Amino acid sequence: MVPPKKVAIIGAGPSGLVTAKTLLHSFPEGTFIPSVFEKNHRIGGLWPAGISSHGGDQPQINPWIRTNLSRFTVAFSDLAWESVVGEEELSMFPQARQVGMYLEKYAGLYIPKGVLRLGKEVVRTVREVDGVGGRWTVQWVSKRVDGDGVLCEGSEVESEQFDYLVVTSGYFAKAHFPDIPGLASVADKVVHSSEVQTTNGVQQLLERTGSKGGKVVVIGGSMSGVEAASTVALNLSTMDFRPPVVQSGREFEVHHICSRPFWTVPTYLPHTGFQDTKDSQITQFLPLDFVFYDLARRPPGPVEYNLTPLSTQQIRKSNAYFRSLLGDDYAKIGSFGIDSNENDDPQPPWIAIGDDYAEYVRSGFIKVTIGRVSSIDSSSTLTITLPNSEQQTISDITAIITATGYTPFSALSFLSPSVLSTLEYSTKDPFLPLILDGKGTSHADIPDLGFVGFYRGPYWGAMEMQARSLASTWARDSGPYFSHEQLLQRSTERDFLRSLRSNNQGSHRSQFPMGDYIGLMESLARDLNIPRAPISTNDPDSNPNPSPVIPSRYIPSPFLTHNPEDRLSTLVDRQRTSTLQSLQNTIIPGPSNYNLGMGNTIFRALHGAWKYTRTITTTTMSSSSTTSIFPTTPHPTSPSSTTTTTGHATFHPRRTSSPGYEKEYVYDEIPTESLKSKTRSIYRLVEGTWSKTNGQILIWNVDMDPYHAGSFSHGVIVGLAEEKDEKAEVGMGRYVVRATAGGIPIQRERAFEPRYEYVFVLEGVSVVEWVCLLRERVGGGGGGVVVSRTVYTR
Repeated sequence: MVPPKKVAIIGAGPSGLVTAKTLLHSFPEGTFIPSVFEKNHRIGGLWPAGISSHGGDQPQINPWIRTNLSRFTVAFSDLAWESVVGEEELSMFPQARQVGMYLEKYAGLYIPKGVLRLGKEVVRTVREVDGVGGRWTVQWVSKRVDGDGVLCEGSEVESEQFDYLVVTSGYFAKAHFPDIPGLASVADKVVHSSEVQTTNGVQQLLERTGSKGGKVVVIGGSMSGVEAASTVALNLSTMDFRPPVVQSGREFEVHHICSRPFWTVPTYLPHTGFQDTKDSQITQFLPLDFVFYDLARRPPGPVEYNLTPLSTQQIRKSNAYFRSLLGDDYAKIGSFGIDSNENDDPQPPWIAIGDDYAEYVRSGFIKVTIGRVSSIDSSSTLTITLPNSEQQTISDITAIITATGYTPFSALSFLSPSVLSTLEYSTKDPFLPLILDGKGTSHADIPDLGFVGFYRGPYWGAMEMQARSLASTWARDSGPYFSHEQLLQRSTERDFLRSLRSNNQGSHRSQFPMGDYIGLMESLARDLNIPRAPISTNDPDSNPNPSPVIPSRYIPSPFLTHNPEDRLSTLVDRQRTSTLQSLQNTIIPGPSNYNLGMGNTIFRALHGAWKYTRTITTTTMSSSSTTSIFPTTPHPTSPSSTTTTTGHATFHPRRTSSPGYEKEYVYDEIPTESLKSKTRSIYRLVEGTWSKTNGQILIWNVDMDPYHAGSFSHGVIVGLAEEKDEKAEVGMGRYVVRATAGGIPIQRERAFEPRYEYVFVLEGVSVVEWVCLLRERVGGGGGGVVVSRTVYTR
């Protein structure tokens, strides 16, 4: 009988937990005995389990920030979000605190408490070679929390031997500050982007500098740069629209400096490929991961994992795809440094996710420069080297935010120099600090050492697949060996990674060295003989395997101990079924499918300034007369009067002024003929499913207090997008979205209910024109009707 294999797992974040679960439950009982070492006194890594957490020195994500991928991708295959969060709070993009709750639920279901060794910091590992494999001695110190909640390290070093070691200690171990000449001379003005995850963090930064204005500079592209610049812009906008207004946000400027061309992408994107309908094609706005991880985007046949640098043709094709997907209007404000490279040898653009960033650029709150910061002098003047080698300066700097990511180096400190040497460890390359094979899971020369989630962009499905790949190799009775063909394949994979590393300063290195998520999932599933589960539809002729790629579509069968009646097998099957049913309800329109993505898209795209023309018609008319947003033939009416006004309207973003709402605008409307006749409303975006009745966009009148919502006006219930509409006279590449009012309070004393109708014309992800029609009956049953039709354009 083969004795159980002892496995030490370093880190209790998502990758550590899924590794432990896989070792425990994907093989016959007793195959593995895992132990998870975690230096903090809680699980979850960067993900907090509540609003505040104690007992750890590792930085955490702001509990209220939302994930930038949907709950279907930020999940494991065997735990549905519906089992963690109640329906009233269930959102497409969970908050970080909810992700922490998810991980706690996951550990409670699948990992016995004895497996988790919390408060144990691994300080050293020693590998002793024994035949084909080796033995690992793991050394750690215990951390305890005293009565005041202060962490204290134990002085005694403990140790234990294991057959295998898995590094799951994370890629985001320590904040990285760039090596810019002169940066240290202005250290009192410099913070890392992790310190300004909230508007309160931004306010504290501005108060610390004591400045009454000036420039806030964000250095660094990718995700964190866009997020930091947007957070600062929201804080500055709020300063003008929340009492007491002691200083205008317009006294500051936000400058974002990025060394690479990039696209900023909103969280919901248009997609037409998942429906069953044959007669008409309806465009939905779905989470961006549904669109990007759509198998239909890959060529027919088996999907291969792509690890090679991008060619010029691929880069141009990618830019063309984004331009067609997002639309020309959005491309003007959401792409940076792209066009200037198209005729030469273009760099692969970076992708950043942000709902508000592009509109802040349109409104002037954020100014973008593509270039590298070459120096900073003591008088707070920053010099930028542009792509054409010219130089540009920014002076009067109030604060500098380095959105330059994290380094993984401290997460590898427990590995010995000889092991790191075999792994070709380099502190000069935070993108590729190690050269690994097995799709990032191992190195053929150290087969008893594994890695899970150790690369930029550790999507949860990829972590799970990596854990399965390691476990399946180690479960073999004969030991972790590879065939000659497998060794050649792994050697070739390492060669590809070396070429990417040597191209560190070159123009064809992509943002994420292992960013081919679809290829990684599909190729690992094929290696492990895991079938991709179909998504059932009502159309027998439809694609039997519609996308997107999500973890719950990849579960080994049979899952557990070769006993289909096993309680845990039943649990896994129930969780996967719940997730796949929820996915089907999301991607296939139906009477019960609330169009969450469209409401979010409309609200996001209203941000900023508009011109409007309003026509008000007062008519004494018969009960059969009607008025629509796009009138065709006039109806016979009694005498009427018509007036037309023009003006400007602006949606100003601010921090939500009342709990329970996702985002908020202050809407100001100023007529051209009377600049003092300002009208103000408050628009709020609601997340979650409870907004089905009232609408996802809720509107309040502003009464006496100009800063607070007064009486509720109505909600906006948004429909699906139609690609063609003869009345609206829009062409291909544009969508028409109709909306009606919800939650209108009936004014019983006047015996009428105002009727609102909306039509939004979208180009890509931008609203380029929209119409609001309000019809009210006046004078009781024998009176007339006042119709207000307002057309908004950019």
